[in-house]
Formats: sequence, structure tokens, C-alpha cells
Amino acid sequence: MEVRVLSTMNEVGEKGFLKLLLPKLFCSEDFVNGFGHDASIIDLGLEKNIAFKIDRAPSPVSVKNLWSDYKVWGRLAVVANVSDLVASGADAKAFMLSLVVPGEMESESVEEIVKGCAEACQEHGVSFVGGDTKEGAETQVVGACIGTVDRDHHIGRKVASAGDRLVIAGKLGGFLGAYHFLKKCGLNHPEHSTMLEALTRPSARVTEGRYVSYYKVASAGCDLSDGLADALSCFCDQETGVVIEEAWLPMHTFAVRAAAESGVSLYTYAFGVGDWAIAYVVPEESFDSHLQELPEEVDLVTIGFFNSTGRRLVKLISGELVPIPDFKNEHFRSRLEDEGDYLDFIK
Repeated sequence: MEVRVLSTMNEVGEKGFLKLLLPKLFCSEDFVNGFGHDASIIDLGLEKNIAFKIDRAPSPVSVKNLWSDYKVWGRLAVVANVSDLVASGADAKAFMLSLVVPGEMESESVEEIVKGCAEACQEHGVSFVGGDTKEGAETQVVGACIGTVDRDHHIGRKVASAGDRLVIAGKLGGFLGAYHFLKKCGLNHPEHSTMLEALTRPSARVTEGRYVSYYKVASAGCDLSDGLADALSCFCDQETGVVIEEAWLPMHTFAVRAAAESGVSLYTYAFGVGDWAIAYVVPEESFDSHLQELPEEVDLVTIGFFNSTGRRLVKLISGELVPIPDFKNEHFRSRLEDEGDYLDFIK
């Protein structure tokens, strides 16, 4: 008799689980982009296709450390979903919030989560259209966002071609840089209010996303909610590699200062999470046409080039080539919100 050995989620991890599961699922004809992308796109025969996303908001480290109120949790729910729609080339239109909270949780804290969500929706030009509140053993905040995307163009996760550019929308390392100083000094740090902004007022790269989508310059894209290394695992394979230039990385000033103080290599902070940046693959001809000269409000920076080596490297300012840090924010493995071994790389 054959004995079936079952694996736990901790053994397979979030990424491994999805890699095994998604190919087994039926994909309907109106499901335009299929499983495994930042958002799902549906063709309902309308002028534009519908883009949809559902995502759980991470438990905020600022709340755990008593640095902020609960509004940030609602904001994170909005940003996590809107950022994925933006990375897919879509415009977010409406948002709903699902709350699971224990009965002993203070009602004022629950209200703060909802208020934070409503504020973030307003700031991102998204309609907040309600949600659901239920009782559970621990607090879970889940958002769902719907948007529209052109029928003839959307952005997905796919392997780059040699010669393509790796382009980043936004700054990198600001969240972990601010976290470094707040964890060390708490609210006694003279710049604590500015640093708390980096932790508690996240925003999606809507301006850059609309620019990239309007000019159709990206052949692939990925939200960096799980880190730059995770995005590169989508853009690279055994034949396609990348070299990232440390000198080109758009590092936040908090990351620069934290790296200098801690002795950690600056590029390491670029691979953390919490900044809600987006990575794009841009063919050279698209860059020449639309990205060489950008409007002041559009923050898009080339940080490297893809090649045919299959190796993923960082070229240090010194000229030395080193492998990219292979750490990702992954459920059932290692998460920033747990403040555990995920943060070992910046200690």
C-alpha cells in the first residue's frame, strides 16, 4: 500500500505552494492574463478590461512597537492592492475592506483601521465602497480592489530579454533605513516624525505607473512588496541574467545613513521591502523613445541591464561583481512583519 507523505505549508513555502498549485487550476477564456501575476484581468466585453486584486495587509511593525496608531493598517491594505494594479498597468477604481478582529480589541482601534483605509483611498483617487467586519482569534486586514485596464495592453510577470533595462519606480531602502533608527532610538530620535512617515504613510507609485502604461514602455513589471530579489526571479531564468549597478540604485537617504552607521553594504537595503516601489523590464527602443527625458514628477531610474548569462549580480561601486542577496518576504518562511530572521541581513 502506497503511503502518501503530506507536506506542511512551512515546508513548501508560499512561492513553492503556488508554483505547484497554479498549473493545476482551470483558466477561463475571459481570464486574460491567467494566474501568477500581480493582478487578474478579466474581459467582460466592455470598453476596457477589468483588473482585480485581493491581498492581506501585513501586520504593521509601527503598531507592534507602539510607534503609531492603527490607521497604518488600513493604509497598508489599500496600498498593497493599488500597487499591484499599478504594476499590471491598471487604474484602481474601487476598494473594499474585510476585517477579522477579536472581540476584546478596542473598537477605537478598529475604527482607526477603517479611517486609515478611507484616507488612503481618497489620496489614491480610489472610491472606498464598504466592506465586512467579523470576529476571529486575531486581527487580519484584507483588501480587495477593482480597476480598469486597456484592452490592448497590460503588464505581467515574464522573463526579460538580453539587452532590456531594469527600471525602478520610486526610492529603495527608506522603510528599512527608518526602521533601523527607530528600533535603535525609538521616538527619542530627533527625526522620529519624518522616519515614522516612511513606515506609516506608504503610497503606491500611481504617477509612474500611469506614465509607463500610457506610453506602453514596459514588457514586464512586478510590485516589490516581496522584494527586488522576488521580482528578479520572475524576470530571470537559467538563460536570462542581470547586472545591477550599485551606483545607479535610487537609495533613500535613510538607507544611505543606516548603511553607513551599521556597516552593511548599501545595496543590501535595495533588496528589502516596505517601500512599495515597482520594477519594470523596459526594452531599449522603448527607453529611447519615452524614458530618456522624464517629467519632473515621474521617478523612474534604470538600475541595470539583463543579459544572457543566467547570473544575477550586483556590480559594486568598486567594480567587483557579487551575487544578489537572495532573501524575500515570503509567508511560511520569513516575513518582515514578524521582525525575526528576515531582518538579519541589516543587523
